Amino acid sequence: MRPQRGKQKLLDAATDLFESRGYFSTTVEQITEQAGVSKGLVYNYYASKEELLVGLIESATTRMESVAESLTPSETIEDSLSKFVDNYLSFLQSERRFLKLQLSLMLMPELRDVVHEAQETRATLLLSTITGWLREARVDHPKGNARLFLAMLDGVALHYLCIYEQYPLRTMKPRLMQAVCDICNQSESNA
Repeated sequence: MRPQRGKQKLLDAATDLFESRGYFSTTVEQITEQAGVSKGLVYNYYASKEELLVGLIESATTRMESVAESLTPSETIEDSLSKFVDNYLSFLQSERRFLKLQLSLMLMPELRDVVHEAQETRATLLLSTITGWLREARVDHPKGNARLFLAMLDGVALHYLCIYEQYPLRTMKPRLMQAVCDICNQSESNA
């Protein structure tokens, strides 16, 4: 087995088990059994179960960073944000299991510090990207409006991940885009 494939099998198994059984109820033995790898392989990559959890979080952070970094400003702010929303919604769908797990970990006082840094890194990257786009588009209060837009996305994510089993994720895009257009148009009317 190629090294990266074994590592990914561990991360996938850990995600499944942490989500279904809980972090504290899952053992390294259960993870290796589900992954179909030796216990020694875990310790080639991670010194502990907590380090394996950190590896999961770092892996998802890297994937989200690549989503944000792949975006480039388009001709209009609306086009840029439309592409961003498409990528964000796709990320929610492709990373649903992990994101649900991460939300539950954030509520555990014992693990909050483990997930906080990665969450803050992602949030800061997204805030910086959206603020820059709004600033270039000469939108009033770019950072405040970026925070508002991201809070709307967070609300959609929370409903999709934790509240409604059949949440209409893709039908939210037109509403989000209307809110963005309202923000941009409000700034233009104040000019």
